Amino acid sequence: MSNVLQIIQSTLGFIKPIPLFLTKVRAGFPSPADDHVEQRLDVSEYLIDQVDATFFVTIQGQSMIDVGLMPGDKVVVDKSKSAVIGDIILAVVDSEFTIKTLSRSKDGRIRLLPANSSGAYKPIEITESTQFDVWGVVTGSFRRFK
Repeated sequence: MSNVLQIIQSTLGFIKPIPLFLTKVRAGFPSPADDHVEQRLDVSEYLIDQVDATFFVTIQGQSMIDVGLMPGDKVVVDKSKSAVIGDIILAVVDSEFTIKTLSRSKDGRIRLLPANSSGAYKPIEITESTQFDVWGVVTGSFRRFK
């Protein structure tokens, strides 16, 4: 298989819920009025619906940057969800993993669309001769800066 995506099986054992400030922040610091935390956020509960059907995938490449999926980002993939047109999915196309938006052409054929306005990436047309399987629906993503 391709090294386009590195599949990481998740242990999903996050340590504990982390404080969540209720004030929305404009890329700055919380308001001084938020000296106390009013809620706690369990990241695993927020990102994962079905623990047993969920895994993480590391993004490599720039075909989905216009939807905010950057190289090195981790995406949350849920195998229990049924993909519908418009979903971002993890698929296997002719033995290669890819993450694209599920779409339909005007003639009704399945297409996988990149999200990169540079024009460097073309849609993948799924034909009768294409080996195609949806591995799961992308339900979220996360990244580290440091």
